[in-house]
Amino acid sequence: MSEKYKLVGCCGIYCGACFAYRRSIAAKAEELKEVLEQEKFRRIATAFDWIGDYKEFSKWLRWLVKLTCNGCQTGGGNPYCSIRRCCKSKGYLSCAECPDMPCKKLEWITRRYKKWNLKNLKFIKSRGYDEWIEKMEREVERGFKTGDVIAAIERPGAKPRARG
Repeated sequence: MSEKYKLVGCCGIYCGACFAYRRSIAAKAEELKEVLEQEKFRRIATAFDWIGDYKEFSKWLRWLVKLTCNGCQTGGGNPYCSIRRCCKSKGYLSCAECPDMPCKKLEWITRRYKKWNLKNLKFIKSRGYDEWIEKMEREVERGFKTGDVIAAIERPGAKPRARG
């Protein structure tokens, strides 16, 4: 597989626009973790009630450091993703190649990305991967990130969050 196709998400997401692929959050979290350790901030934190549970904060920080992904074409992402498993079983790079697109498997991710991924799949289907990749590279160069199109929706089966 050509290097540029590795950023094609099976569901129509462009991996090059994702914080996990770019490691933007993980890198800053790692930097913060190192500074806190160098400054022995764990000891300092005990003096301030407003800091809260430092142990819980440290757990979140370690989780953020690990928040990376190589893209679903190279084994990143959710290993149980039904979309990726379906594409791979049919020999497709993405759902754009499937005559059944869009299908039920795409529903949640399409809501999550406010139909951006579906627009991408339709673009790929009509104009091809190369043109779409070039378009996405230009958009990312201008500052586009997947966070610009992600909707704040609950995952199916997730516990409801308190709103405050």
